[in-house]
Formats: sequence, structure tokens, C-alpha cells
Amino acid sequence: MLADLRRPERTFTIRQLCNEFKATPRALRFYEDKGLLAPAREGLNRVYSHKDRVRLQLILRGKRVGLSLSEIRELLDLYDENDDGAAQMARSLKKFRERAAALEQQREDIDGALIELHEACARLERRLTEIRPDLLPRAADYDQVLRARLDGHADAVIGK
Repeated sequence: MLADLRRPERTFTIRQLCNEFKATPRALRFYEDKGLLAPAREGLNRVYSHKDRVRLQLILRGKRVGLSLSEIRELLDLYDENDDGAAQMARSLKKFRERAAALEQQREDIDGALIELHEACARLERRLTEIRPDLLPRAADYDQVLRARLDGHADAVIGK
């Protein structure tokens, strides 16, 4: 009798989840094909449960921080354990720390590359100032002029 009085669990359509999470139907079907989501079916329509919604949220969070689908699957599989989520939280913590360390290394690499590029630009500007100061304000245009000369179209680019 109590079971009859309870409200049925809320379900979601693919459109509702796509709107909520700014995802495409194709992405949800892709996650379904990869076994990450398993919506019920009513005829040809997919019916997503609250559990599917939470799994989609975890999938998108994992993708946002750069986890692979296999890493996401590993974490989702732990979601089903009956340990109040402790195994999933512990594994997620480890994965997130690893990912944070990798991103920090990438940031250092990018910062180093930017420093090298800025230094190279400064060297090139100094050298251009010495040999062809007339080209400095239009250094980007100079490349186009040279390419046109090589192709035999100098008059068209220079405007003669």
C-alpha cells in the first residue's frame, strides 16, 4: 500500500538533460554506446532516471577536467558500490590530484613557451629595426609581399 502512495521516481527526456547540461543528443547517445549511460526505453524514446542524470553529471565533470572515458567508466563503476560512495571518492581524489598535477605541468610548459616566444619577438624586432626599420610596423604584411613576389603577383599586393 505504501508503495502505491509514493511518487514515482522522476524521469528525464534526452531533451531535458541536453538543455540542463548544455550537451547534444549525439553526445548522450555516444555515452550510451560506450556503456556509460543506460536509459530505459519507452518505445523509441529514451527515458533517463535520476541515476542516469547523476552519471551524466559525473561524465561531463570528468570530461571537463580532462579524464579519459576509461577513467570516467572506472569512477562510474565505483558509484554502484554499497559503501556510501567511499571507494568512488577515494579513487576520484587520486585521479583528480593526478590530473591537477598534469595540468600544472602543462601550465609551466606553456608559460615557458610564452617566455621564449616573447624573447624571440623582441630579438626579431631589434634586428628588423637595425636592417629594415620601414618593415617593423608592417612585419606581418612583409611576409605577404614576399610570398606575392615569389608567386609573381607583387603588383597586386603592393597596389601598383
